[in-house]
Amino acid sequence: MRIGKGLFTLLMTLLPVFGISTGAAQSAQGIRPTGFTQRQLDESLVDFYGKWRSVYLVQGCGSGRYYVGVTADGKSVGGGAAKSSITVSEAHGYGMLISVLMADFDPNAHAVFDGMVRYFHDHPAKSGPGLMAWNQTKGCGNAPEVAGDHSATDGDLDIAYALLLADRKWGSGGELNYRKEALKVIGAIGKHEIDADSRFVRIGDWVDDDDEVQYAPVTRSSDFMVSHFKTFASATGDRTWYAVRDETYSIIDRIRSKYSSKTALMPDFIVGLPVKPHPAKANFLEGPNDGAYSWNASRYPWRIALDYLLNDDQRALLALRPLNSWIKGATHGNPANIADTYMLNGNPAAESGRDAVAFVSMFAVSASIESVNQSWLDALWADMTRRSVESEDYYGNTLKLLAMITITGHWTQPGP
Repeated sequence: MRIGKGLFTLLMTLLPVFGISTGAAQSAQGIRPTGFTQRQLDESLVDFYGKWRSVYLVQGCGSGRYYVGVTADGKSVGGGAAKSSITVSEAHGYGMLISVLMADFDPNAHAVFDGMVRYFHDHPAKSGPGLMAWNQTKGCGNAPEVAGDHSATDGDLDIAYALLLADRKWGSGGELNYRKEALKVIGAIGKHEIDADSRFVRIGDWVDDDDEVQYAPVTRSSDFMVSHFKTFASATGDRTWYAVRDETYSIIDRIRSKYSSKTALMPDFIVGLPVKPHPAKANFLEGPNDGAYSWNASRYPWRIALDYLLNDDQRALLALRPLNSWIKGATHGNPANIADTYMLNGNPAAESGRDAVAFVSMFAVSASIESVNQSWLDALWADMTRRSVESEDYYGNTLKLLAMITITGHWTQPGP
């Protein structure tokens, strides 16, 4: 079951009541697109959220359960998921984040969030409770053909962060103790998805399997959720999470200095950790662009920008300033020229498409960190918001929504 026109109308009606979100400790405070009032930006956000929700939020797989339907639009999903997929843990993390971050605009958000927690409980990873099995298929079971009962780190990180946001937003005195749930997830991530010695972020709980050990010294740039790590340290009192954050920035610096000094791009996968981090070779795990800035790495500018917008971390600014400068020059300031795969030297891959909203929206978040990017942000915002839901797929539409939440100032963090 999906959202109907009645609820969407209610969302728009409530907009003047709620206005700017005030439900968390701190909001992203970067520059905004020019020519719009905050109310107009919020209207655009709520309008797209309602359309996204009507397509991708699915109530199913049990009473009171919700999940993000990655194929609910009738389009296939990539990333190695099974052909009969209904969702993946990455999407579930996004859905939980979206539900709590949009709660000031959506009176049903709390119930949806709780339903997503219940779905998460129904699908623990093979390693045990706390992590989510990464891929479910029609019939609501874990996908056997792609080891769907293993975890994927990005989904778990977002689920933990969303639970902390929920604790801040609604408290933990109800049926679900969000803070307790969050601490359980953070503990499981630390045990199974963070390297015990060098503190880099691993790509899942499965890399210690006897036949998968070649993937143990590997990280994925889309998992560089440095602002999450700071929040986890504050929530748990475990300073190890600061070490994870520091190691992540160290990896970024080493890749930039040796492999992308002119572009500041990151590859999808980084191998050779901890001693000699370098881009993965073609077809290392997912495809020919594993060592390029491609569909995984497209999320990197957003993840790093959040640490500057929320925490004013200068390392984030130093990582993104040259990236913003390079992409503006490479595209001549026209978002339609953004390629969907770049070699780290800045050359587009031969087969690369152009103007994919997933890439445009993530660069828009990165642009929002400094006023020198104002005209570039304006162009990116215009490009991404002109797209209809029907013209894109789950991945592009969802990253666009997450970018809009951030750019309009509604991305928050739990606070101490």
